Amino acid sequence: MLNKRVAIVGAGISGLACARELVQQGCNVTLYEKSRGPGGRMPTRWLNRDAEVPLGFDHGAQYFQVSNPQFQQLIEQAQADGAVALWTGRVVDLSYGVVQDHAPGARRWVGTPGMASLGRWLSQGLNLYTQARVVGVMRQGEQYKLTVHLADGTVRVDQGFDAVVCAIPAEQTRDLFEESHPMLALKAAQVKSTVTWTVMLSLQSPLKMDYDGAFVVDSPLGWICRDSAKPGRAAGERWVLQATADWSSVHQDIAPDEALRLLLDVFCNVTGQFVEPLQMTAHRWLYSLPTNPCNELYYLDASQYLGACGDWLAGARVEDAFLSGHALANKLLRAWDSALV
Repeated sequence: MLNKRVAIVGAGISGLACARELVQQGCNVTLYEKSRGPGGRMPTRWLNRDAEVPLGFDHGAQYFQVSNPQFQQLIEQAQADGAVALWTGRVVDLSYGVVQDHAPGARRWVGTPGMASLGRWLSQGLNLYTQARVVGVMRQGEQYKLTVHLADGTVRVDQGFDAVVCAIPAEQTRDLFEESHPMLALKAAQVKSTVTWTVMLSLQSPLKMDYDGAFVVDSPLGWICRDSAKPGRAAGERWVLQATADWSSVHQDIAPDEALRLLLDVFCNVTGQFVEPLQMTAHRWLYSLPTNPCNELYYLDASQYLGACGDWLAGARVEDAFLSGHALANKLLRAWDSALV
């Protein structure tokens, strides 16, 4: 087994998958995540975290599907531990009153009690720093040094890493490696991510609709979901509304309250429902999904032991991100094995 030190920038699904595989093969891995917790764009947003019954929302990825046997095995393990469950809610295509079932029979998975649960489950046992933003990566001889900004305003410098893996969105990858590794920065610069406005609503009373999620046609809204209908959620009526990439791009610089007001009006119009929010908020995902992923499973400069993984390389699905990180870990291990021959 290899005793190598690896730094992974980003603790989304791809970074966590890479870390788990490397640790299983004997590597010493440190993950750095700028957010409060792992999972990347599979988070759970809590509007009243300190309340007796906090209100959680899946304000990023809404669900995921499984087709790869390796990913299936992992999800079955997570299900056995209570971290994920099948969501059997009705999902439809909605066009101003016209309702049709969307992909009948599709198996959709969600984290329980929120999408963030899968990331937390994957991160168990890993050496993870949260609210830690990596602002510099420098190679010194045969090893790497990282400069990290922490939430309390302090700066730490961690060194002695044999390899670095970048598992963050394309735009952030470009900025981080523009000077230290132009080849990776150039590849990342070719990929563009969509902007997405998301609205979260806690409602006074249940809406009288016979579906739990809908892809909205010809509308500023692309997706609406009765978030509280997913398994393991607290009681109540909570909805998540996600705007289309086009609408979000045009309106990316408006205030959150304005985005909320505009999208709430659209929601009422497309559903024909009168809505009485108890609580509501809006969130802008500046880097939501890659519009033109590279269709490469991962990136690795084997001579420098510098890699990248994630949906901007492999594809926009949660499964793509997992397979990207898992494959990069094994390629990195093979690169070390080859160097020993």
